Amino acid sequence: MWPSAKSDIKSTEFNTAAWSSMGVPSVIIKALADQNFYTPTIIQAKTLPAALLGYRDILGAAETGSGKTLAFGIPIIKGILELKSQKAKTIADEKSTETSENEERTCHEVETEDNSTNSDSEDENLSEYENCINVIELDNCQNIPSKPLYALILAPTRELVVQIKQHLTQAVKYTDIKIAAVFGGLAAVKQERLLNQGPEIVIATPGRLWELIQQGNPHLSQVDSIRFLAIDETDRMLEKGHFQELHDILQKINVDPIKLKKRQTFVFSATLTMVHDLPDYLEKKKKRHFKSKICKLTPGQKLQKIIHLLQIKNPKVVDLTKESGTADSLTECRMTCTIDHKDYYLYYFLKRHNGRTLVFCNSIGCVKRLATLFGILECRPLPLHANMQQRQRLKNLERFQADENGLLIATDVAARGLDIPNIEHVIHYQVPRTSESYVHRSGRTARAQKEGITVLMMEPSEKENYSKLCKTLGRTEDLPTFPVVDRLLIAIKERVNIAREIDKLELKCRRENNQKSWMRKAMEDMDMIVDDDIDIDESSIELEEAAALKRQLKAKRRQLQSLLTKVVFPKGFSGKYYDDNLSTNIYPDTEKAVEVMKKIIDVPDKKYNERPLKAVAVNERPRKRQRSQNPKKSKKFKKI
Repeated sequence: MWPSAKSDIKSTEFNTAAWSSMGVPSVIIKALADQNFYTPTIIQAKTLPAALLGYRDILGAAETGSGKTLAFGIPIIKGILELKSQKAKTIADEKSTETSENEERTCHEVETEDNSTNSDSEDENLSEYENCINVIELDNCQNIPSKPLYALILAPTRELVVQIKQHLTQAVKYTDIKIAAVFGGLAAVKQERLLNQGPEIVIATPGRLWELIQQGNPHLSQVDSIRFLAIDETDRMLEKGHFQELHDILQKINVDPIKLKKRQTFVFSATLTMVHDLPDYLEKKKKRHFKSKICKLTPGQKLQKIIHLLQIKNPKVVDLTKESGTADSLTECRMTCTIDHKDYYLYYFLKRHNGRTLVFCNSIGCVKRLATLFGILECRPLPLHANMQQRQRLKNLERFQADENGLLIATDVAARGLDIPNIEHVIHYQVPRTSESYVHRSGRTARAQKEGITVLMMEPSEKENYSKLCKTLGRTEDLPTFPVVDRLLIAIKERVNIAREIDKLELKCRRENNQKSWMRKAMEDMDMIVDDDIDIDESSIELEEAAALKRQLKAKRRQLQSLLTKVVFPKGFSGKYYDDNLSTNIYPDTEKAVEVMKKIIDVPDKKYNERPLKAVAVNERPRKRQRSQNPKKSKKFKKI
């Protein structure tokens, strides 16, 4: 991770001695200075000396945003520089040896010049066979790589591969080391051209890498001879049932024990030592097949399993994670609401607190629904999930980074490793399935010593998952509740409800159009003949229904557009009565969500309105108190 500004670092002077004392080469130090990376982070200070000076394998666990990428990137770059220097020296020695041999051979040829004339006829007879042999040698050379492959870095997601490449490209700025990124979603032909250039470092996702290895890519044929292997987010990638291609790659590169001894391995993750209970469906499945009690792995057993799978030798284990697994600068809280009210609370949060917001969902369907709904509400949402084309995924990430009030709605594909600067809010629209997912999702904010807030939206049916999450993270108390002023939700509910109706009407229109086109196509394929009178009657009815649906949709859009032009929280709005003629001055919402939450944590006795949201009809106003009709209880009743 690279700091974005000098204000992010406590020290504003570049500490050359801190880097050089750990064995970092001057060319890398110069690149670090250009990026304002002044001093090593804690994880770098703990791992770099052992990796650079002791050539030990590293197992590192540290909180998100702590600089783990350079913790394995710097040793790899230095090692490659040393190997290239040794190779250049060897080539120079070989050239000098060849020069001396050529001089001796020249003297020998002068002595035997007379004898060579007698063999001219024999040489002419053999010339054809020599030419054939030369052609065969040239064909074989096409599959021999021209440059060596020194390092392989594996990551679970395409976005993380791109990010690691960007960071390491900055680090090798003053060297001749080439780096290539290999991942799915883009044309394999283009990536093969990059590999044919002979990059010393290949960063890849396991799926596309294994595909190219099986296709016989010449440069990747050296994968069993790599000198450096790094696996980012290792615990996720080595889980059983995930990334089978990674296990295939490990089997291929671990065949030769001699080459294995020369290899240096790096394993890093924010949840490397974190263990959690099995999901309910897996636990029930195992109980049916195994009579003995199933015990949860301890952190030590989990590390030993990783060491065995990767065949790591003499490892140095550095665990800097806390029991909670999150950064110190992260503020955590929750919102308890029903599933129908989550949209209200999310829209409320977005309108009340400006800043870059990342919303996580457990499914692709949920991401699509929220992206459509909040697009209708003109929040400019950017979806990100595995079913999207890679170009669109990268484009949405770039747009999100460029917008200071951007909204990204994503699955866990954006949860691990991504270093998007200045994300202020992370919202879990659904409770994560595992504690690791919660830690990695929350780690997208509060990076590089900046503050951030993570909000967990929980419905009653998710309480069990929430309890398991707190238990795994060692939480003895519930997360504090984020304050929501119920009186201000009237305008929020009205807008969201209309947006939901628009979404339903648009879906209905699309379905009818698709059904009509399908029926027409089916009739044409079967060469069906339909009575003209029946066809005219049916088409006229369909046209009337479609026109009525479009009119209804147009009216709803007009109604929503009228509401969106007004301020959500007008100044002086009490929430008791909603008046269209209220002042257009904006309700004070400049206070950051982190500061709002800190006040509640620091002053727990202060009373905030945290009542659950009541189901109120749209445009409903509080009823006036009716006068009693009982003459005995009515003070103004006159007797006749």
